[in-house]
Amino acid sequence: MDALLIQFADLKLLFGAIVGLIIGVLAGITGLPLGALRLPVVYSIVPTPHIAAGTNLGIDMLTAVTASYRYWKGGFVNISILIFMGGSSCIGAFLGGYSSKFVSYKWLLIFIGLMYFCVGLDMLRGAVNEKVGTGPLNEGQPGREGPSVPTAQPDCMTRVKENSEMLAALSGFVLGFVGGMAGLLMGSLRVPAMIKTMGLAPATAAGTNMVISLFTAVSGFGGHIVHRNLDLSVLLTMGVASMIGAYVGAKLGVTLSPSTTKKLIGMAIVLMATALFINGIRL
Repeated sequence: MDALLIQFADLKLLFGAIVGLIIGVLAGITGLPLGALRLPVVYSIVPTPHIAAGTNLGIDMLTAVTASYRYWKGGFVNISILIFMGGSSCIGAFLGGYSSKFVSYKWLLIFIGLMYFCVGLDMLRGAVNEKVGTGPLNEGQPGREGPSVPTAQPDCMTRVKENSEMLAALSGFVLGFVGGMAGLLMGSLRVPAMIKTMGLAPATAAGTNMVISLFTAVSGFGGHIVHRNLDLSVLLTMGVASMIGAYVGAKLGVTLSPSTTKKLIGMAIVLMATALFINGIRL
């Protein structure tokens, strides 16, 4: 009987590793750690919500390490937004992680799922309606018709819209706090904000978000570690697989056109919203 239980546990870890690899690739392309999409799988292996949340943040941390390196190396990180939004996100994530034991995960996940669903549909609608090759979000020639492939020129000091730093700091703290409680990085809401309200190109928003996600995950994970919310075997198995996938995905992500990237981001957010709804209802 014990042997069967051990074998079943091994199969669940193998399944988790495969899922981690696939989600890691998509995470690298979109610049979203996709913790919300992975969370239901973590819950199926680690049934305790608080431990699952902490473990998922740890996997997000490992995923973001690899993808952040690729985006940073290519120059697709905006330093200004990184400092303002990243710093406030870290503070919010630690406080949220520390406060996690006081929250109802059921209603929190349903609430976040609703936000994700609205943002995801908005991203998809914008990508479909957007005239390919035009507009301020295209990193190619502004007036050129047809698809444009982002160049690999450093974009770390690209100017952003006026008052973007203040908006970045405020939204970063709020999203960091909520994400820290739920075991999510909330990058799915940060990236659309960077694109639509701060004027960043999709590839740069993806890269900047990945670096912010890395620091936010470390901070939120630290808040969970205080309460020992961690399953080490799941963290290592899914984390390593996600790192491999994220490295491959990040290499692909900077070669896609802005329109394609936005469509992938929108689809990923809608998928995560669905996963959060289902997981919240089941809790």
